[in-house]
Amino acid sequence: MTDETTKIIEALTPLVEKAGKLAREKQRTLSPSDRTYKDDESVVTEADEMVERFLVERIARLVPSANLLTEEAEHDYDPKKPLSFAIDPIDGTDVYSQGMPGWCVSVGLLDRALVPIGGVIYAPCLDLLVATSDNGPVTLNRSPLAAPGPAHPISVRSNLMVTSHIHKTVDLSGYVGKIRGIGSAALHLIYHLIYPPVIGALEGPGIHIWDVAAAHAINRAQGEDLAYLNGRPIDYAPMTGGGPGADVVVSGRPSTVQALRHMLHRLPSRPTG
Repeated sequence: MTDETTKIIEALTPLVEKAGKLAREKQRTLSPSDRTYKDDESVVTEADEMVERFLVERIARLVPSANLLTEEAEHDYDPKKPLSFAIDPIDGTDVYSQGMPGWCVSVGLLDRALVPIGGVIYAPCLDLLVATSDNGPVTLNRSPLAAPGPAHPISVRSNLMVTSHIHKTVDLSGYVGKIRGIGSAALHLIYHLIYPPVIGALEGPGIHIWDVAAAHAINRAQGEDLAYLNGRPIDYAPMTGGGPGADVVVSGRPSTVQALRHMLHRLPSRPTG
């Protein structure tokens, strides 16, 4: 499917870029009253719905036989279809709604077995356009992304990208480096591929297929790990109905991910009653 996937990603990339520019223009005119909340307390704006409609209409025309899995609207999932698109119109809506730059448009492509085989991530405020199909190459702003260098031991200089609520889920006391967060899960999960001082990322729990599929494809193409912190591979089948992932997701060089698994531990679940 390599040739077909490459053609799809080549056609998808300008659509994602256009969607990001639409969202950026909308962000310039946002006011605090445009920020609303879903039942799960996550933030949503009119721009999320606008960008999602833009992408859904065009991707449905591009590949009519594919499943569309989106954040803002429910779509039936047919496991017999050969491809699925996981669409996050604005990943990092919370920071987006506050005028901050750490958001992106993220679209992942999965095969029938729900293996991420392609993805496009565009962060217009950061001038980052990252894309891949099948096993590569990965491009950054349409130029080939350099292969990862040798992994360095985790130290006080290491930077780990994290979700804003990671302290409620993971005991970070064994980690000796710095933690950073800019908003978008998809960006966090690929930042180590772009900026060497970043060693990887922790996202979730509660991450969804549209948050991670594109980043997963990009990491796979670069020979990087992206899996659950507990060591299990990500099973996307339970997420096709909109449900969350089973654990915290970690990304980075294979040796770095292994080291993080020894350093980090899940906190006990808090009682809900």
